Amino acid sequence: MHEISDEALFNLVQTGCKDAFNTLVIRYQQLLFMAARQRLGSEEEAHDAVQEVFIWLWQKKSSVQLQSSLRNYLYGAIRNYCLNIIRSQKSIKKRQQQYAYVREIFVSPAELENKELGLRLRHAINNIAPASRAVFEMQYLEGISQKEIAARRGIGLQTVKNQVLTALKELRNNLKQL
Repeated sequence: MHEISDEALFNLVQTGCKDAFNTLVIRYQQLLFMAARQRLGSEEEAHDAVQEVFIWLWQKKSSVQLQSSLRNYLYGAIRNYCLNIIRSQKSIKKRQQQYAYVREIFVSPAELENKELGLRLRHAINNIAPASRAVFEMQYLEGISQKEIAARRGIGLQTVKNQVLTALKELRNNLKQL
């Protein structure tokens, strides 16, 4: 099956032929790995990205329409997957930097020497909406993970994350007003 054209190979893949898919993987995995490695800078992440693209291709094989060559399609798929990973990493890093100061403040509330600052912080926290405040206090004051908070409160992890972000925004606004 190694002498078969890309177009014929992909047509076989679309019919569900696993041998054709294995041939496709062997034919393109090194090219995709090199492209992913160059963009992500990590061999482990590059291997994961290539695997995810191939899994996605197999799952969506019947609906994929090639506009040009299979090679160009796969290269574009790995490029887009890597860009999504990079965007996600940048977003996480930005969020961590933005809220690092809040985490530092609440690492050890007993160490707050300035009572007035402590009172202002408590006042600002008390002005946060009750649901968001409860999640915020569990995470930052009690040191409970977001997964555990979600389990304890019987809500989704994304809901916990949203409530924490909302609480942090409200806290920032409350502190600006003081």
